[in-house]
Amino acid sequence: MDNTQKTRIKSAMIVYALETSLGNYVIENEMLEKISDSNKNNISDREKSKGINIEKDNVSVLVESSYLDEVFNLAIDTTEGTSLYSNMKELKNLCSFLGIFDIRNAISHPNRPFPDSYWFRSATIASDPLIEKLGLGGVRQALNSAIEESLNVPPEEWFDNVKWAIPNTLPISFDHEITGLLGRDKEFKELHKTISSPRNSLIAVVAPGGIGKTALILQFLKDLSLSPTYSSSISTIVFCTLKNERLTADGIELIEAINGIVQIKASILTDLNNIYGENSYSSFEEACEKLETDKILICIDNLETLLMHSQEEFIEFNQSLPMYWRVIVTSRISIDSATTVTLDPLGKRHAVSLSRNYFRKRGIQNIKQSIIENIADRANNNPLAIRLTIDLYLKGADISQSIEQSQKNIAAFSYKNLIESLSDNSIAILEAIYVLGESNKSELVDFLELTNEEIAEATNELSKTSLIVRGINEIGLDCYKLSESIRDLLLVNPKNIEVRTNIAESLKKTKSKILEQTTRNKQLGLSEFDENYVTPNTDRSIHSLIVDLNKYFSKPYAKRIHSELISLKGKFADLIIYNPKDYQLNYHYSRVLKALKDKSGELKILKQSDSFNPRSPRTINAIGMHHFYNSDYEKALEVFNGLHDMKLNLPANSSGKFAYSLTKLRLLCLLYLGHYDELIKTTENWEKDPNWSAIYGTYRASTIKRKNEGKRYNIQDTEKAISAALEIFEKIFSSGDYPIVACIEGNKILKEFDFVISKPNYSKKIINKYITFISTHFFNLVSRLKNESVDSKESKELLSKVYSANIKPNPLHKVSWYSETSNIIFDKEHIEELESEGYEIVEVYHIPEKEYGASNFIFAKNKDEVQFYLHVDHFDGGWNRWGYIKNESKLGIDYDQLLTNGQPTPATVIIEVEQHEI
Repeated sequence: MDNTQKTRIKSAMIVYALETSLGNYVIENEMLEKISDSNKNNISDREKSKGINIEKDNVSVLVESSYLDEVFNLAIDTTEGTSLYSNMKELKNLCSFLGIFDIRNAISHPNRPFPDSYWFRSATIASDPLIEKLGLGGVRQALNSAIEESLNVPPEEWFDNVKWAIPNTLPISFDHEITGLLGRDKEFKELHKTISSPRNSLIAVVAPGGIGKTALILQFLKDLSLSPTYSSSISTIVFCTLKNERLTADGIELIEAINGIVQIKASILTDLNNIYGENSYSSFEEACEKLETDKILICIDNLETLLMHSQEEFIEFNQSLPMYWRVIVTSRISIDSATTVTLDPLGKRHAVSLSRNYFRKRGIQNIKQSIIENIADRANNNPLAIRLTIDLYLKGADISQSIEQSQKNIAAFSYKNLIESLSDNSIAILEAIYVLGESNKSELVDFLELTNEEIAEATNELSKTSLIVRGINEIGLDCYKLSESIRDLLLVNPKNIEVRTNIAESLKKTKSKILEQTTRNKQLGLSEFDENYVTPNTDRSIHSLIVDLNKYFSKPYAKRIHSELISLKGKFADLIIYNPKDYQLNYHYSRVLKALKDKSGELKILKQSDSFNPRSPRTINAIGMHHFYNSDYEKALEVFNGLHDMKLNLPANSSGKFAYSLTKLRLLCLLYLGHYDELIKTTENWEKDPNWSAIYGTYRASTIKRKNEGKRYNIQDTEKAISAALEIFEKIFSSGDYPIVACIEGNKILKEFDFVISKPNYSKKIINKYITFISTHFFNLVSRLKNESVDSKESKELLSKVYSANIKPNPLHKVSWYSETSNIIFDKEHIEELESEGYEIVEVYHIPEKEYGASNFIFAKNKDEVQFYLHVDHFDGGWNRWGYIKNESKLGIDYDQLLTNGQPTPATVIIEVEQHEI
């Protein structure tokens, strides 16, 4: 006899003595009048539900029919009013605290582990002074005999006839009793919690095949039947199975089994007649009627056999049951109205223990640890796969063959029939997940081109099975992946090869698109401050869509197709349904809404994006820009000041483009709000700023002009303001560079300062300074601006005034780019020379407008009206002379081949024809 068996018997001696001594105490002190009616009725009603009528007024009968817990209650009632009352209550509390009922269950269940702590707990109870105080001497004697190992085994019927056993039709022996049920403590706790709530009338244990659903539920129900805790909430347990196949080392064996609701009802009726007495009920409906107040628990094993064909039929059956009846099922498919308890594969430690125990039970003691671990690992910790692999190994196959064969058998056994019953969309999703490895709903919408409703319906169908596993990916999104066994099955048995091929091709394109964006990020130095930047590790469906959006915005405005933008909007809206808290997705969606002129929608989405990632500078900046371009300068300034305080106006802390925009718009907010003093202070040392001297200088000059506008009639102050502004621009342009921002503001100021030459009040000094500045910089300045040139109507009006100004010498009279009286002719000899060298002489007829600066291409035609396309890259004078070309200018060009498709022929060489002034 091993030590475990000894401790079990020694504990049994004590618990048996305690039950007997308490019962004898109640009988010997027969005080029926002290026993409460509730305690009598609990015992009587339970026995009556079993078909046994007992005398409630007979103390001996009550004791014989009582559970240990109820015997304690009878003893406490008996001692009420005596000095022993508190001692008896204290003894019951001590027994409850030390788990006497668990010990009693473990004693009566020889295949369950019996920890030695149970023996020490039993000894603690028996040695407590309360035993002597209450005169329960038999308990102390049992302890002494146990210590001396004078083993007195209680009667056999005491082991088998557990007083508190709930009547049931559970199998006498379970398959898992060969090795014991390992690693299911979490699931047991969850099942106890679920069944303890009376509201959970339908409970489903859902898991893939071979994981151990049946083993778990049988052990749970066995424990339930032996627990006095549930005796008041469950009167009877009925078990039936729909399992019609059994997987063995020799293959799949068919089992004669229940296969429909009619047979389920017949099986339950038979079990109820066995429990309540032969032929008690002639039909299932009669049993339901007569037992409608009984608390019957029905367990249906392998319910997916029925659910695959008709889930509605089962739901109707469940709803027809009496109110107090409850149903618990095992299934590979979820049930809509059930409270679900999922079952995961065993943990590694328990899977290894199962492998070792099964080898030992099959007579193999010295198996290598590496083989045991390999079997557990390759079987994906699946209990059935582990046992099947070992069975195959013991039949002569090597480990690798055993594992491979068991995996194939498990997949076919568990999933073949299940997959055959799925819809086409569900099959397509399985194939998509097979290719993608792991996928979320938004990806499935994208790759399969199904609607949200179709994806939701199909994933709902699959989620009711154990074919897919739902989890959370590394960026926190819900995702789906295949269970390992179904992946193996699809590997050798594709269900829709066309879908698989299309998905694989789409995935290839997506990866290429993402790689392109990643490369672009690196090449252009894009960062979190750039609007078209994509964060690393972005979900691939989101990443792909942002790349598409960036490509759309990279096109020239005239070539953007509105329908493409609408399509992108729809795709973003679909993705946001499944990823509502993805800040990046919301940010880029706001760009779409901005392009669609949905101002309120843009701001709402930007604020959502900011709430999900308050530290994103580009989102914050986009909110500021939204306010700025909607003339909410106060709100915009508040946003820009916050970014400025973070020193993001410095390129080293952000990016050149971001810092430039922030600096410019912040100064414009101050300017438009009339915060002139603050702007003057901000730009005080503008020349020394290493990054933004041109911007600071430009808006300092604009501020000086605006601040003086109210003093226009004060000639002295006005001249000072004009002089200060011109000096700033002179310093900005002195290097020969003409920054766009300075050109825009400088052009405005020059045209607004023209009053100095039209009114006699201003000094010659300021007039001369003004005209000199125009003569030096105006041509280069306007050449950088869209819709501006020295030939424009506004420019000609200004230049005419300046040219005619009464000041000598007039600096404008000396410039080569403007004359009031001169007439330009093209050198005839130069034209003839170019023609002799093979050049075509053309005349410019159209110079396109450009937002900033001169256009880099123009159009010309020859004497036969043939059109040509001329680009600055092919002009021998380069950008320095390009700005001097005007409409009607003559040029010599060369080209490769004259186009005949109606398009202008590109010039390959462009030479300026010499001009003479007459």
